[in-house]
Amino acid sequence: MSQLPKDMDCSPSDRRLRIAFVYSRLPFPMMRGDQLTVAHLIAFLAARGHSIDLYTLDMQGELSRVQRDWLAGTCRTLRIYRQGLGRILAGLTSGLCKGEPAQVAMFRNGALQRDLAAAIDADEYDLVYSYYIRSAHAVPSRLAHDSENRRPGSPVSFLAMQLSQSLNSRRIFENERNPLRRLFYRLETTLCERFEARVWQRFSRSVLIGPADVAKVRDVCKAQGQPEINNWVYGAHGTDLSRYQAATPEETVPGRVVFSGSMLYQPNVQAALWFVEQCWPRVRATVPEAELVIQGRDPVAEIRELDGKDGICVTGTVEDVGVYIRSASVCINPMLAAGGMQNKLIEYMACGKAIVATSVANEGIMAPTDTFCLADDAASFADGIVGLLSSAELRDSLGKTARRYVEDNWTWESHFLKLEEAFFETIDAASGGRLPDTGVPDTGSRSEAVPA
Repeated sequence: MSQLPKDMDCSPSDRRLRIAFVYSRLPFPMMRGDQLTVAHLIAFLAARGHSIDLYTLDMQGELSRVQRDWLAGTCRTLRIYRQGLGRILAGLTSGLCKGEPAQVAMFRNGALQRDLAAAIDADEYDLVYSYYIRSAHAVPSRLAHDSENRRPGSPVSFLAMQLSQSLNSRRIFENERNPLRRLFYRLETTLCERFEARVWQRFSRSVLIGPADVAKVRDVCKAQGQPEINNWVYGAHGTDLSRYQAATPEETVPGRVVFSGSMLYQPNVQAALWFVEQCWPRVRATVPEAELVIQGRDPVAEIRELDGKDGICVTGTVEDVGVYIRSASVCINPMLAAGGMQNKLIEYMACGKAIVATSVANEGIMAPTDTFCLADDAASFADGIVGLLSSAELRDSLGKTARRYVEDNWTWESHFLKLEEAFFETIDAASGGRLPDTGVPDTGSRSEAVPA
């Protein structure tokens, strides 16, 4: 797997911003969708000439020397805060007493919050960008436009909600079979709905993937007796077309079906188990030589146990997920839960693959149905795979259409340029005029590991 984001194909901006980027975990390795997006967004902002101070926690990731050097050289300041077990437990205790979801409470870090507030008070930023709701508490609520404590000239603030966590948690709860996990996700759904209906009001803008996520946040606002969210902008992800290239005939393995994604992530686990139990026997009954490859990092025990059964191979973590994707005759995305968008779907498309996917999998991408086969029940999902395995012409046609769709709509640069334009428009609206086009003074790069 590539250690670093792609080199962005964009020229420097005439307007340079000073940005505080707040994120809840290390952006490397790029094996989760949010890590992939954050690393590429940092690369884009730097390529456009913006100055970035990254505030992040030393959680759920690791940095190689190459990655640390890249972050230190790309960001003006790299501030990594320790978040040990004691701080996680303290955050959970404090946050849950306040009615926060566990996925928010466990990321509380007082040192990060104090340092960010001090830098904001020192007028160091034009924009504060918080990625995911789990980082929202680090951003002072006084930055909200309607706050009585907002100072003239304060930076604008963006909350990259991306997906509706209320929608995500509810779907996981509805598809969970383990009683204890089901109880946890039921509680987490309730807390997410309460939190999500209020947190957007503390920011200048909220960033969401697509209409389904906007609609869900609107619904929870209404249910919680809160104002309807009215500050959202769309902000989708992209993909690296140089890394995910169209497969050659020599790379494709006849009869191979591939599902790709982190096999520690509960929606992926639920999707894989549903497919294996409800769809795969029907496929194998018609195409006995078919094989299923489930690839993805850190597979849970339920997924590992599938390895070697009924033509199933579970790979675990692989160096380059694109290799198995390109080897597939058919790629699948049988998601039942999750919100936002599915990176795996656009990676499949970029590799020119024939795909069978559910409506949930396509929610954030909204790809037209001439780019993949849509199936929402077990019988039609299995039949879609069988039909594709039996027709090289149909596979080729769908794969070429899918690749063109990604080339036209899903590069990193195309989506990040739209997000950047929302930055500028929000700053102009807050200030009543344009920012000076003189750029940001070059103060050099500095790397700091911040103690707890």
